[in-house]
Amino acid sequence: MKKMTIIALLVLALVLTGCNFPGTQDQTSPEGDDAMATEIARILTGTPVEAEPTPTQLPAEETQEPPTTTPEVTEETSEPTKTMTPSAEVTPTLSDSDPAASLGDPDWVDEMANGDNWPTGVNKYTTIAFGDGFLKLTAETDLDGWRLSWPFLQDFYLEAAMKTPACTGGDHYGLMFRVPANANANKGYLFGITCDGSYSLRRWDGQTMYSPISLTASDAIVEGKDSINKLGIMARGSEIALYINGQKVDEVTDNAYLEGSFGIFVGSTNTDNFTVWVDQVRYWENP
Repeated sequence: MKKMTIIALLVLALVLTGCNFPGTQDQTSPEGDDAMATEIARILTGTPVEAEPTPTQLPAEETQEPPTTTPEVTEETSEPTKTMTPSAEVTPTLSDSDPAASLGDPDWVDEMANGDNWPTGVNKYTTIAFGDGFLKLTAETDLDGWRLSWPFLQDFYLEAAMKTPACTGGDHYGLMFRVPANANANKGYLFGITCDGSYSLRRWDGQTMYSPISLTASDAIVEGKDSINKLGIMARGSEIALYINGQKVDEVTDNAYLEGSFGIFVGSTNTDNFTVWVDQVRYWENP
């Protein structure tokens, strides 16, 4: 009887562990979070990685080897460090090709009035807080960090409007998407921009970071402090098109991941506690 009770408790624990709850840190596992963040840091610091068709060429800084053990990820909920309020809004000039202008009403909109759709609080890599109508994601280390929301999408147009109170050089931020399992974010795509005006599309398979689109300069990006940029992704099967402020900047065919969750990532290269303020996220299914 005692043995049966222990087995029943183990089964119950496994069931509860497999559940995903919107707005909880359980949406990304510590192991997946650490592994993916470490590999992204290696890309940004110039460590050679496998790419398609040639290795990604990025500005070389100090080479950083991955840790031999997985760092512990904390889930503290203490008050996050306050960030400065942007002094003035700079509205990006939207292109006539902006998909949002012709798709009608979106299927899902988050105006960032609260954190109901996101895991909140502090871990080793990021702080996420809500205030003034923004999601505020702060990098706590020099490794990329992210938070995922709960919707699971296949074909979609996804966009997010973001601003940066302080932003210089290689500081970067953007959208993660098609993360196959949001409870273990160790695979997926990252579409991001740097504060000095370049974008990229990366794909992480759990062991190697590929660059379907390497860092590319673009005049579509609004650079500098207090800048506002709207990033968009049109994903239809294996076809992925990238938009910045409504302007299509690139496209690629990649069928590694055809569905999954999405989220926001941030990476500090030049600015301590670099923070991205997300004003709105919305998507259209089967555009």
